[in-house]
Amino acid sequence: MSPKRDNNREIQDSTTDFFLKVIKKEKEKIVKENPIKENTNYTKTLDKMGRFYNYINQTLDKILSNRISVMLLSLIMTVILFLSISGGEFLSSPTSGTTLENVPVRIEGLNDDYELSGVPKHVQVGLIGPSLDIYTTRLSKNYEVYVDVNGLSRGEHTVSLNTRDFPNTLTVMLVPNTLKIKLSPKVSATYDLGYRFVNEDKMDAKYSVNVKKMAVSSVNVRASQETLNKIVKVEACIDVAEKIDDFSQDAPIKAYDSSGKEVKVEIAPTTVHVECGVDSYHKNVPIKVNYIGVMPEGYQIVNYTLSQSDVTVYGDEKAINNIQAVQVDVNIENINQSTSIGNLSLKKVEGVNKLSIDTVSVTLEVDKVISKKFDKIPIKILNNSSKNKVSFVGKGQYASVSIMGSEAKLSTLTNRNIQATIDVHNLSLGTKKVSVKVAVDDDSLKIKLLSSSKVTINIERK
Repeated sequence: MSPKRDNNREIQDSTTDFFLKVIKKEKEKIVKENPIKENTNYTKTLDKMGRFYNYINQTLDKILSNRISVMLLSLIMTVILFLSISGGEFLSSPTSGTTLENVPVRIEGLNDDYELSGVPKHVQVGLIGPSLDIYTTRLSKNYEVYVDVNGLSRGEHTVSLNTRDFPNTLTVMLVPNTLKIKLSPKVSATYDLGYRFVNEDKMDAKYSVNVKKMAVSSVNVRASQETLNKIVKVEACIDVAEKIDDFSQDAPIKAYDSSGKEVKVEIAPTTVHVECGVDSYHKNVPIKVNYIGVMPEGYQIVNYTLSQSDVTVYGDEKAINNIQAVQVDVNIENINQSTSIGNLSLKKVEGVNKLSIDTVSVTLEVDKVISKKFDKIPIKILNNSSKNKVSFVGKGQYASVSIMGSEAKLSTLTNRNIQATIDVHNLSLGTKKVSVKVAVDDDSLKIKLLSSSKVTINIERK
């Protein structure tokens, strides 16, 4: 009987394998004919994710449309934010300390007829207590430090600083804790009103501003006498930022001490209406070289060339009209050969707001200096208005000179380029001694008289 069961099992297995193979072939055939069906599982997955996403959106919409849910969500977010900022320190350290910097001081009870001095604008506040209360205080800032001067008379007083709205669980320490203050009666004084321009760096420098009219010429200032004594000037602060045309504005009025620092006082009026004109007056002027220092002995500058010979100056018309040239300083120390120097700044000129250029370059032509002697220079007689006869005694009618300069220039120099003169203006008849003056027609050359500096002459009527 057993062999028979084995045979039946083998037949059954063979049949099963046969059907499995047939099904596999059919499946492969279907896949080949419809490859898109292989992505069915992928599509189903995306469909499930889409339904989940829609569920989340619908849930959030329900939460946000419910006031209680929104409040609960806000509370949760606040706690999360608080934990993020504190780093959980309040959980690990229930008691701690901290310092609040630059806490403003409020003044209460001050009579308007008195000026209070000695109260700092800010103080430090030390806190000790539960960490949670410290963090809450720092975040909310719902606290005050104040000094109460209600009922105090003029003079000096010692007062305590007070606090309010700090949690009762915190120990509050103030630095300083007490103050020495002074109450001084206010007095009034009248000051002439001037003006100053502010934000000039935000205005094109080629423009200049002039004040045509101010509504008032003086103001009333109210403060303690001690404070009034600090005031040097009271000025309207005229804002000229980006002004290119005539303008008007209500300029704030401020008081200043000798160092230019603002003095806090009561000023009436607080502003003044001003009318201003904006000009862009300009003209061209030459650039002149100004030598600084002394060249090494045996050398001199025979010529120079600037990268630009003139410059346009902008500013107030009256000031500009008085400017004839703009100078540039050139340091000639240790220069013993021809050279070029760049980025030389033009010198600032009072009344000029802007220059068309700020720097120039200069090329210096340097030559060795030699000395050459010239004799037999005839002495000419000047200013003989009376037409008298003038004669020299001895050989005094000639002069000798030494001229120092570049070899190139001295090589072409002759006696005709040199002058020796005497002046007989207002001299009476008779024998006279007069001074001899010499000159050369090139300013770059240095001339020295070698012969006598005085000569004897006879003056006679013709």
